Amino acid sequence: MAMPRGRIRGFVRRPTPDQVVELGAAEHMTLTPTEAEQYAAVLDRILVGVDRLDELAVPTVPLVHTDRDPGAVPSAEEDPFHAFVRRCSVRGAADGPLAGLTVGVKDNLAVAGIPVTNASRTLSYTPTSDAVVVTRLLDAGATITGKTNLDDFSTSGTGESSWLGPARNAVDPARSAGGSSGGSGSAVRSGAVDLAIGVDEGGSARIPASFNGVVSIKATQGLVPSHGLTYMDHTIDAVCPIAGTVELTARMLDVMSGHSDRDPQWVRARPEPTRAADVLGAGVADMTVGVVAEGVGTDLCEPDVLRAFEESCAALTAAGATVVPVSIPLWAEAWSIETALLLHLAWAGVQTDGAGYSHLGEVDVERTHAFGLVRRMEADAFPPFFKVWLLGGRYLNEKYFSTYFAKAANLRRALTAQIDQTFASCDLLVTPTTPHVAPVLLDRPADDAELLGRGTTMVANACVLNLSGHPALAVPSGVDSDGLPTSIQIVAPHWCDERTFRAGAVIEAAVGAMPGRAVFPDRMSPDRMSPNGVSPDAVSASHA
Repeated sequence: MAMPRGRIRGFVRRPTPDQVVELGAAEHMTLTPTEAEQYAAVLDRILVGVDRLDELAVPTVPLVHTDRDPGAVPSAEEDPFHAFVRRCSVRGAADGPLAGLTVGVKDNLAVAGIPVTNASRTLSYTPTSDAVVVTRLLDAGATITGKTNLDDFSTSGTGESSWLGPARNAVDPARSAGGSSGGSGSAVRSGAVDLAIGVDEGGSARIPASFNGVVSIKATQGLVPSHGLTYMDHTIDAVCPIAGTVELTARMLDVMSGHSDRDPQWVRARPEPTRAADVLGAGVADMTVGVVAEGVGTDLCEPDVLRAFEESCAALTAAGATVVPVSIPLWAEAWSIETALLLHLAWAGVQTDGAGYSHLGEVDVERTHAFGLVRRMEADAFPPFFKVWLLGGRYLNEKYFSTYFAKAANLRRALTAQIDQTFASCDLLVTPTTPHVAPVLLDRPADDAELLGRGTTMVANACVLNLSGHPALAVPSGVDSDGLPTSIQIVAPHWCDERTFRAGAVIEAAVGAMPGRAVFPDRMSPDRMSPNGVSPDAVSASHA
């Protein structure tokens, strides 16, 4: 039998009666000196059990793939689109369904031995284990070749909040690559990697897919494990594959999906991996496809986005689908609902030092410790959206007793029910993924108010499915008059993720993979870049 460690220091320090009075006041209690003495004595006995946790061994998951080079920050010549935070190499299995393919991992997901920066100026952290999806990709034969750029702590839709500077659109480097997973979208479109992982809490993987003309799916909530993530909330976080084609995205989802007991998400079943690659040729001849009226208004979407969307719907009709209009009244209210939820949920998650409430999976103790240090010592360095969530969440909690969280939670259920009801008569739903094409990036410093105003103009159709949990596939639908990519979003019932790929394959066959004008290499050469990383030709062309 193993001998106890017998530590003589390091146990939880007991609160004094005066500290108990302070703790009670923070919880709206008024404790008398006698009560404080009593509760201090009770806590002294209770904390003996907490001390015991330091003596208990916690099982760890061994690393299988140990051929790892942590690499370095790439130069401008090596990374002309600023898609990467770090170039590295982690080799996977010698064979498998993704053998020979390279992957970029958004830099808010754990890859053992590679720092996680969250594209923030706050403390970075180096994990000792891989996120579940990282392990699965390596098991399938892929090689990780970089950590990709993102909005600071994943808190915007343009990439402009990245402390390292925004990723650049691989179709037009003067424009946004999207957010928050902009580096992943840009890396795939530029050919720097074959595949990438994005993370989506309001469209943050589908927006970069739309802006760069590539493919991504936010799967049914709970289908893809989110273990290893810098979490926002376990009911909203979604880890997503991003690839250049529908077929590669399907293969990637098939590898990443399925139950893991390390996953913090809670679902009512143990989901099996998808087999989306098997249905790509099945077509849509037997399907009814609903066009969501609230997602296609001329007051919401740019004309060229709607034109490309209608052409994609025509391709579905030509392939035998029946396309009909549908109405989902709460669809247009989704961002208001998600904003109210995020104010409460993101704030509450920070109170747990990033672990999140209702966590049923494996918790990285060192990550939690590191986040706790950042929260208490570097909060001034948080990005503007993060600060809004913390300020607004605490204000609503203290002044309105979380009643607006309760209202938003009930409206979330009502929205989900409205979508489910629509699926009683439709097999799929469609909207534009983003209402506009990639915007021109700022070419000057901006204050927080301006960044906040620019960061959510593209979320109206995407955020709905983070609330409802339905699968949503973003597929290129064409280009606008300037050659910038547009995108269609294909939505299916819960756990019917494969169905979206049947329609996605039809649209891709009609439109082509990765549409949009090519980037000319001389526009991206280092000697032609302005100080903020934009080619002068690209800026002038974008403003023409």
